Amino acid sequence: MNMTMRPPSDREEFHGFPAFYEAEIAPYLRQKEDARQKAILHAALMGIGGAVAALAAFRFGPFGGGNMQAGIIIAMLTLAVAMWRINRTRSNITRGLLERVCRKLGFAYRRDIGRPEYFSDYDRLKLMPSFNRESWEDEVRGTRDGADFVFCEAHLKYKSSGKNSSTRTVFHGQLLVIDYHKDFLGETVVRRDAGLFNRFGKPGADFRQVGIASPKFEKIFEAWSTDQVEARNLLDPIVLERFEELDRLFDGAKLRAAFASGRLYIALETGDKLNMGSMFAPLEGPERVEKILHEFDLIFDLIDVLIKQVDGRLDGAFSVAAVRGQ
Repeated sequence: MNMTMRPPSDREEFHGFPAFYEAEIAPYLRQKEDARQKAILHAALMGIGGAVAALAAFRFGPFGGGNMQAGIIIAMLTLAVAMWRINRTRSNITRGLLERVCRKLGFAYRRDIGRPEYFSDYDRLKLMPSFNRESWEDEVRGTRDGADFVFCEAHLKYKSSGKNSSTRTVFHGQLLVIDYHKDFLGETVVRRDAGLFNRFGKPGADFRQVGIASPKFEKIFEAWSTDQVEARNLLDPIVLERFEELDRLFDGAKLRAAFASGRLYIALETGDKLNMGSMFAPLEGPERVEKILHEFDLIFDLIDVLIKQVDGRLDGAFSVAAVRGQ
C-alpha cells in the first residue's frame, strides 16, 4: 500500500500537505480505527439479532397471517438502527477529518448545519425545484482570489401525498456563494436551456429573457434578467466562455447560477462529495485525504474559472488552464 500522500495538483494551497498528513491526519485516523471497527461489529450483531427475531416472528409469532408482515417490520427496523450506528460513527470521523483539512487550507468548517441564510436567494430566484424534505451539511467558508466564499452540501427531497405517496430526490449537490468583483444593481439568472419549457422558467415578474450573441452559450444555457443592459455587461464574451468551461468541467451536474445582491450564486448537482469514503475499509492510508483534496481542487477550479482575472492575452478560448498556476 502506498503510504505517501500525493496532492492532486501543485497548487500553493496543497504545499506541505504530505507532512501535515503524517503529523496530524494519520494519527487521527489510526485513533479512530477502533471506533470504525466497533461500529461495524455492533451493526453486524444488530443485523444477526434482527434476522433471528424476524425469523422467529415469521415462524412462531401470534399474528397468524400477519406473521410475515411482523417479520419484515422487525427486519427493517433492525436494519435502520444498524445503519444509524454506522452513519453516526462515519459522521463523527468525517467531521474530525474535514476540520483538520480545512484548518490546513485556512478555511472555517461546520459539519451539521440548518438551512443557511443564503439559501433564500436560491429559492426566491427559482434556482431550486420544489421540495418538502431537506438536509444540510459540510459548510466551508474562506477567501480566494480576494473574494469571500461559502459553500455547503444540500440534499432536497419531495414527498408526495396520497395513498401512493413516494419520496424522490430533487437536488443533491453543492451550493456556492462568491462575492463578485463587478458592481451590479439588478438580478440575472443563468440556467440550463430547457428548450420549449424555457417559457415556464421565468424567475420572477420583473425578469425578461436575455438575448446572447453566442450560439454556443445559448445552446447550453438560457439567461433571464431584470436589467437587459446590465446583464449583457455581466455576461461579456469572456464570462460566457467561463460558463461554457464550467459546463465542460462539471459535465452532467446541471449548473445554474445567479448574479444578485453583489454576489454570484452557483448550484451544482454533484451528489455527496466531501466524505471520508467507505466505512467497510480500514482508515489507515492517504487515499481518503487524497480524495477530499481532489474535491477541493475542483472547487478551486470552479472559483478560479468564475472570478480569477487572466493576465496577458488568451490563446484561443477560455479554459481552466488559463487561470491555473497564475
